[in-house]
Amino acid sequence: MIVIRPYIPEDYMKIQRRHFDSLTFMNFPNPKLIGENLARGPAFTGVAPEGIVASGGILPLWKGVGEAWVVSSELVNFYPLTFAKVIWRKLKELIENNHFERVQTTVDKDHLVSQKWVERMNFEKEGLMRKFLGGRDYYRYALIKENGNG
Repeated sequence: MIVIRPYIPEDYMKIQRRHFDSLTFMNFPNPKLIGENLARGPAFTGVAPEGIVASGGILPLWKGVGEAWVVSSELVNFYPLTFAKVIWRKLKELIENNHFERVQTTVDKDHLVSQKWVERMNFEKEGLMRKFLGGRDYYRYALIKENGNG
């Protein structure tokens, strides 16, 4: 069973990242500062008896616009359906409660599973960002709220 609780900056440092999440983490000069920065926006953490499954949220950039983020552990593989449902439900809740009109995210160009996952959540691919992080290419995705949809 996964318990959902508010995100705290220590979660960012404690989570046992999956390989592709580690690639991102290794490119930040001060990961602790990133963890603290992510707490500036609405965020949550899913915890199972084995440890942190994932943390995610939306970091506000400016009025109506936010950057969605998720950091996951290998425990996601033990709770795939719960993970997907929680992320979907919490994303919608965070968008509504915080009046976001646009939520964007980035996905590694080579991580097809994550691309399919964000596309299933109705994010649209906007373009390729070359050498975005650690010399790797990423896609920019966005979820735009239009007339009550999004």
